[in-house]
Amino acid sequence: MAQRIQSEETNLSNDPREHLARIARLVFARRLTDASGGNISLRQGDRVYMTPAKAGSKQQWQIEPSDIVVLDFQGNLVEGPDRRTREWQFHLGIYRAFERAGGVIHAQGGHFMAFVAAGKPMPTVLEHTKKFGTIGLAQFAPAHSAELAANILEALRPEAPKLEHHAIATMVPQHGIVVVGRDLDDAFDTLDRLETNARALLLGKLLA
Repeated sequence: MAQRIQSEETNLSNDPREHLARIARLVFARRLTDASGGNISLRQGDRVYMTPAKAGSKQQWQIEPSDIVVLDFQGNLVEGPDRRTREWQFHLGIYRAFERAGGVIHAQGGHFMAFVAAGKPMPTVLEHTKKFGTIGLAQFAPAHSAELAANILEALRPEAPKLEHHAIATMVPQHGIVVVGRDLDDAFDTLDRLETNARALLLGKLLA
């Protein structure tokens, strides 16, 4: 019996839907995104697993594995509810463009939003964030547009070689941040570090 339970737990932990739902709840709990938006995905084989539309506004990010949308690389619904986020195209564009990409988090909360709102790059000033370099900005385009998806890819392309070693990121003016990791854990770890960096920068101004 114990052996069977351990096997079931192992299978659960390897379920991409379970992992994605858990990370999504954690991103919201740590105030790295808000109820208005954001979206998260991971790639496994020839499938992309993605958080559903209105995960924040309708479910307050308390999503379950059954809520996860599964797409193929052509954008066709393979499994799950037909609740594709309006930004699914830029997620697929990232996976098509960067073979090493395994997880993407688009977040719209946290202290880094001050830099997003100001349209200013964010220097990395802490020992555990310096490897990422200054986090730049994509060119502005309307939310959910094909132009915005293209601008995000353009901003990330120069950073792509770094994916061999760690995640990469770009901010999107008036919109949020996009973090691309080698897997979803890598993307989450980087987003959390960049939020700490942003908070340190902003609060550090009080000590100047």
